[in-house]
Amino acid sequence: MDFSVLGPVEVRADHQALPLGGRKQRALLAVLLHHANRSVPDDLLVDALWSEQPPKTSASNLRLYASRVRQSLGGDRILRRNGGYLLVVHPGELDVHRFQSLAAEGRDAFLHGDHHEAADLLHRALRLWRGPAYADLRFVDDLSGEAARLEELRLTTLENRVEADLTVRFQPELVAELTGHVNAHPLRERLRAHLILALARSGRSAEALTVYADARRLLNEELGVEPGERLRDLHRLILAGEWATPEHPQDDQPETGQGPPESRDPPAELPMNIADFAGRDEQVRELVARLEECSTTTVSVITGMGGIGKTTLALHVAHRIADRFPGGQLYVDLQGAHEEEQAHPGHVLGRFLVALGVPGSSIPESVEARAALYRSRLAREKVLIVLDNAASEEQVRPLLPGVSGCAVIVTSRARLSGLEGVRPVELDVLSTQEAVDLLSRMVGHDRVAAQLPAATELVWLCDRIPLAVRVAGARLAARPRQSIAWLVGRLADERGRLDQLTVGDHAVRASLAQSYVGLPENARRAFRLLGLLDVPGFASWVPATLLDRPDQEGQTYLELLVDAQLATISGIDATGQARYRFHDLVRLYARERAEAEEEPAELLRATTRAFGAWLWLAEQAMEHVHGACYAVLHGPAPRRALPGEIAASLLRDPLAWFNAERTALAGLVEQACALALDDFAWDLAGCLERYFDSHGFFSECRRLNERAMLACRTAGNLLGEAVMLRGLLDVTTWTGVEHEGGAMVALHTNAVRLAEMFAEVGELRGLSDAHVMCAWGLAAQGFVEPAVEAAETALRLAEETDHLGGRARAHLALGITNGQRDVPSAIPHLVSALQVAEMLGNPRFEATCLQFLGLAYVETGQFEPAERCLNRSLVMSRMAKDPASEAMTLVTLAKLYSGDGDERARPTAETVEELSRRYNLTHHLADALWILGDLDRADGDYPRAVERLTESVALWRTRSWTTYLAGALRSLGLAHVAAGHGEKALKCWRESHELFTLIGDRAKADDLAGLLGRHSSITGCP
Repeated sequence: MDFSVLGPVEVRADHQALPLGGRKQRALLAVLLHHANRSVPDDLLVDALWSEQPPKTSASNLRLYASRVRQSLGGDRILRRNGGYLLVVHPGELDVHRFQSLAAEGRDAFLHGDHHEAADLLHRALRLWRGPAYADLRFVDDLSGEAARLEELRLTTLENRVEADLTVRFQPELVAELTGHVNAHPLRERLRAHLILALARSGRSAEALTVYADARRLLNEELGVEPGERLRDLHRLILAGEWATPEHPQDDQPETGQGPPESRDPPAELPMNIADFAGRDEQVRELVARLEECSTTTVSVITGMGGIGKTTLALHVAHRIADRFPGGQLYVDLQGAHEEEQAHPGHVLGRFLVALGVPGSSIPESVEARAALYRSRLAREKVLIVLDNAASEEQVRPLLPGVSGCAVIVTSRARLSGLEGVRPVELDVLSTQEAVDLLSRMVGHDRVAAQLPAATELVWLCDRIPLAVRVAGARLAARPRQSIAWLVGRLADERGRLDQLTVGDHAVRASLAQSYVGLPENARRAFRLLGLLDVPGFASWVPATLLDRPDQEGQTYLELLVDAQLATISGIDATGQARYRFHDLVRLYARERAEAEEEPAELLRATTRAFGAWLWLAEQAMEHVHGACYAVLHGPAPRRALPGEIAASLLRDPLAWFNAERTALAGLVEQACALALDDFAWDLAGCLERYFDSHGFFSECRRLNERAMLACRTAGNLLGEAVMLRGLLDVTTWTGVEHEGGAMVALHTNAVRLAEMFAEVGELRGLSDAHVMCAWGLAAQGFVEPAVEAAETALRLAEETDHLGGRARAHLALGITNGQRDVPSAIPHLVSALQVAEMLGNPRFEATCLQFLGLAYVETGQFEPAERCLNRSLVMSRMAKDPASEAMTLVTLAKLYSGDGDERARPTAETVEELSRRYNLTHHLADALWILGDLDRADGDYPRAVERLTESVALWRTRSWTTYLAGALRSLGLAHVAAGHGEKALKCWRESHELFTLIGDRAKADDLAGLLGRHSSITGCP
């Protein structure tokens, strides 16, 4: 099937044109072709077909048009994907793709000196055009911008083709062809240069000079500028009776001699200042201060990625200080981003010398002689020189003055670190406020102020890159009645964001492409593959893994990306390694190029290699992070081991590695879920659980486990779903998450389901872990016998499977469950749990065992051994920087101090309250408030006691931990009595009595019965 858009839109199958229906159907097809093989969201299609006023039936109409186009093309061409439509186009089927490929091949052939091949390829490319692109559908906004882009590419290809023809052989008929092109495009200087050269070669120099004169007059009248360097050089050489090729118009037969300089006005070549310049205050101050120092020649190099605002800043600063340089201002665009059009230093020197008053006949031939004359002229002057878009040190060095008094501003995507004595200013993205200010200058301060949240979101979607913000601002300025939120909605879809950031001749994609095309192919491929990763940053080993190449090779390509300002070094991570990142729009462009230039199978292989390497590293690192003693369970996702030296360096400190890779790993879990790589998703999330738990990143752990669990459930991956549920239960049970019926009720319900899942996949170690959770849930609700039974089952399974961590957890559960009815009977089990934890070498679980052992000693009145256990636990928790474990230890110490009348009770409990609120530790917060409420009552602060104990009771209700709820209700009743709230006290005690009775704690139930008996006749008195 052949799809043609370079002219009226056509589709042919077996050389027969297919019927495409009415205008809306053709428009829909054209938009889908513009976004070939990419899903186009419904809202973008509706907007393309009906502009800003879609009918109410637009959604149903869109479905109808899509159905009709599908019938025309065949059922396997139009697919429904991600809330939009996707048109499948195979390689070579779309004329745009063929044209772009031939044009690029022709350009490359010319650059490599194969001019005959270049001419043939470029002729073939241009023969694909049947008229203006999308000729019958230019009314569609989404296509008009693309048509303009393609027309610009056609004209550039035409210029390249004529240059190739002129290089291969002179054809007199080119004069007629070029005359027509110049008449159609009078402002394209390169076409005029080709025409002038063709006329000169035909012996028609007078006509060539007339073409130049016409160009000069037109440019002055229309734009107020002089012809460019290429035209001026050809004009000078023709006047001298010599002509040159457009590749080197000055160097073939330059004029010689060094006559006296002509009288002149100082050059004033700076382009117009940017009226809506915003931000960069610090850089402006720095540059102005530097450039006004005239004791030496000052060279400031402004570097940064494409679109970051280098030229804008340079011109703004240059205009501010221009009056300090009476010798004038020189300016040149060195075209550094366009490899085939980069300005030659010799040409630039010739132009600068003319601007400085040197007659053309006096300009020497060699670059070295011109540079010497240039430096001599500048020795007499105080000139400001702006060298814009420099490509390299070699291009810039001959253009630098040799004496003090002059100032030079260089802008470049390269860092130009090889230049001697330069003072670099490296630009990053704007701050949020600077970006919003820039937007305000373009669309109006009142409009932005009235929609500030949307404006802020818009500049973030633009990555705060000045060019992107300017494009967005220009689109809004052209639509004064549209809301800013309208454009935010357009940019929200990552896949279409670069399409939206195009207006006129400004396009973020085109700016990035200039840096991309100048790279060697292997570096371009590294760039493409790095764009596949949804990570905020990455280490230097990643490119080699994606490319399946040696590490040093990958690092070389990465440094080329940094030099090209496509990748940035974001800092040094916790392992001491450099960290790299792509700005979001750069990443989107890289991914776009990957999807366009790589086979889907290779993209999957590269992604799998990277995921496998991160998983392998995470697996190694997690073995050295201490946490809950769950069975370590992994899946079948393929690992990729890194070379020994690299791995050893990265994993020297496993916690530091997790600190460095935390956000990257989280991004990979999310991406694995999106790509349906469920085994990677759950295994990576599982490797993070211990780290998240020990560092208090509970909400992040919950989010990732939930996403991975859903992905596994969708894929039917029962083992992965079970492992994620296990971790999810651990984090949600102890943090402030709402549960229907209470946290411990939910724990038991879900633990039963977890046990069923592990049993179904035959994972007995996981089944042991699930039974421990069942025991906790049952014990908290007062169901002691079944809780003990569940803990004993867990211990049996752990012993049968040699699950040492499971044995420790089961003994701990037996201590908790037995302690519900008889605290002394808990102590042997807790001692056994501690001994197994010590065998494991897991200080974090040792700390947990010591906490509960200390609590058992407190409740049995053994304060001295209790304090020893708890102090040991506190040291371990603080060494591990584990907030949950520290809070648990401190709250138990507070109970010890409170029971012993120690003044340390209050500050200790207050520390627990602060920790618990910071990390959302509901259980420990309820405990701390209970202690503090009792202390307030003892101190006579009854209102504060009631307040704290009321909150504690409310929290215990969410926990569904019956024993603690009953105890806190008893304390709240005492506080109410002390505050004179007799009825409220009786209500608390009645509920407490019912709860203690329910769980079979007769001693405490009898105590409550006594309180109720003594105070049943009291209402409202202490």
